[in-house]
Amino acid sequence: MSKLERLLNPQERILWSGRPEKKAFVLPVTAAIPFGLIFLSFAIFWMWGAASAGAPDFFTLFGLPFVLVGFAITIGPLLWQILRYRNTEYMITDKRIITQTGAIGLDTRFVDFDKIQEVYVKIGIIDRLFGTGNLYAMTAGYSGFGPATSPYGYGFGGGYGFRPSLAALKEPYQVQKLLQEAIERSKAAAQI
Repeated sequence: MSKLERLLNPQERILWSGRPEKKAFVLPVTAAIPFGLIFLSFAIFWMWGAASAGAPDFFTLFGLPFVLVGFAITIGPLLWQILRYRNTEYMITDKRIITQTGAIGLDTRFVDFDKIQEVYVKIGIIDRLFGTGNLYAMTAGYSGFGPATSPYGYGFGGGYGFRPSLAALKEPYQVQKLLQEAIERSKAAAQI
């Protein structure tokens, strides 16, 4: 049973539910690893150079916070994204989209169909490798500015209208078609 099912209203039907593909969801954040390794290497070189030159202990230990930052840059985003993956789930009902994600806390978003103005699929390089794609539901009020987020929870190019996004879907065009049909049915029912 999905964790999102408890959030459904009475008489609300699930049309689709799913989770991102793990490799396609986690792999994009590994781009930070080379930068972290460079930072980490420099900090370790600093500490080693200071220690081998006989510098005072304080001067040697000055590099320790930089070593810790290097470790954080190297493995932090990967660990964070793995934690986010465990809590990421998507659902489309006959009335709305529900997404939930988060590494430590949970970010649960509800978007009713009448708020959605456009639905589109974006397939990036990583998605091509794994046969996945990201589904975006554009809502009124999108400005192109706002929180700097991507469907993976990092980077730039987000905005308030980019929510919800369903990242790393195995069959993004099938999910888009299902969502588009559900939105059309909802709009037709509202006009009656």
